[in-house]
Amino acid sequence: MKRAQWGGQIGFILATAGSAIGLGNVWRFPYMAGQNGGGTFLLLYLICVFGLGYFLLLSKLAFGRCAHTNIIDGFSIVAAKNKKTVSPRWGKFAGALVLFNTLLVPSVYVVVIGWTLFYLVHAVLYLFNISDTPLNKTLFEELTASFKEQLFWGIICIAATMGIIMRGIRKGIEKISLLLMPILFVLLVFMAVRMLLMPEAFKGVVFFLKPDFTAMGFTPDGFQFKTFATLLLQVIGQAIYSLSLGLGVLFAYGSYLSDKENLLKSATWIAALDTLVALLSGFIVLPAVFAFHLPPESGPTLSFITLPMVFEQMLGGAFLTVVFFALLFIAAITSLISMYESAVNIISEKTRFNRIESVWLVGGINTVMTGILLLSFSKTVSWKIGGTDLFSFADVLTGSFTMGFLVLYTTLFMGWMVSNAVIQNIQQGISKPLPKFFKRYMKFTLRFSAPFILVILFVTAFVNLFND
Repeated sequence: MKRAQWGGQIGFILATAGSAIGLGNVWRFPYMAGQNGGGTFLLLYLICVFGLGYFLLLSKLAFGRCAHTNIIDGFSIVAAKNKKTVSPRWGKFAGALVLFNTLLVPSVYVVVIGWTLFYLVHAVLYLFNISDTPLNKTLFEELTASFKEQLFWGIICIAATMGIIMRGIRKGIEKISLLLMPILFVLLVFMAVRMLLMPEAFKGVVFFLKPDFTAMGFTPDGFQFKTFATLLLQVIGQAIYSLSLGLGVLFAYGSYLSDKENLLKSATWIAALDTLVALLSGFIVLPAVFAFHLPPESGPTLSFITLPMVFEQMLGGAFLTVVFFALLFIAAITSLISMYESAVNIISEKTRFNRIESVWLVGGINTVMTGILLLSFSKTVSWKIGGTDLFSFADVLTGSFTMGFLVLYTTLFMGWMVSNAVIQNIQQGISKPLPKFFKRYMKFTLRFSAPFILVILFVTAFVNLFND
């Protein structure tokens, strides 16, 4: 049976960008910037994305396209194209990591997407005076205290994702991406412009764009290396998180791509769109926070408590609230779709399950695991691991360890075993030869700089884990 392929380059770019553009950009990036010096965080983030993240993204897409199959078989196939023989265990271990991540991470994701959909529906009801319940701290506390309420909204998100994945690559993922991604950018631009027109919004812009070198560790007493290193590691972690590098998604999406497509151009667009969304999200959140004299380091509650409070005080605030949670939901659901596809890609090609059955299996596991994680918010059931609730444990386990380890594992394999095959695949679809400097930098990144940085991230995560 002929393997599915993307219908066109635009659909591929938007779908892959949709995978990268998610809660990491719209929800996480603004408060990370707020907590870490604004412009200082942004400057280092841009350097990390285009100096490191872009090349990892490009190599993973090329790795997948070179294989044209699932990641388990892909390791051996690409190695053979590079005239090398590797044990099937390489691919099996990678596949196990991908399945672990793409079955656990969506369960954490669905909890937050469920909150987003809950807020979106309530914002619409509030806009049309069907409900008089404001979106405030009390509402959020009531939501997170209700197991049934959170599971209900989570299941709706899961069902919608399953319906899209069942329709396949072109009719499902590509078609919905062509619809949702332009809407997302229109909403982001509209919100950013509206926030920038507020009185005193300029203070937020200055904070977001102007680097504060004291936050980097430069003080009158000298240079504080620990301060700089801590900030840099947070920036690199955010770059890896936001580009969707640790879920096997890029390999799967790349495997559906025609050899005729210009992968270099596509990867550039994907990284640029992903970064643009992060920038627009910063221009939405931080000017609003400064305009109402709120602390920029508010943290994860910015989206669900702080911003609704800000919108309520603005002209047309009810409408702005609807727009904000609509764009947050679109960004989140496109990422969830890609996670499902990464798991379905392996299950449908390596087991007796067909695509539809694989989707049901992934959706069922996601539903059960989401329910288990929601017990973290229960006042009567207290399931903890090492004193940490299940939701936080799963978030830390995947965000700080298993996703990063998958990136490290695949990067080392690409760098030391199949770098020539990966680079040759990037060359396909490009008329001019790749510059020698580009090839050398790609190999150096895959073999040395990226693995070194990822190992440091692991060591730091372990140290912080035990210190906590």
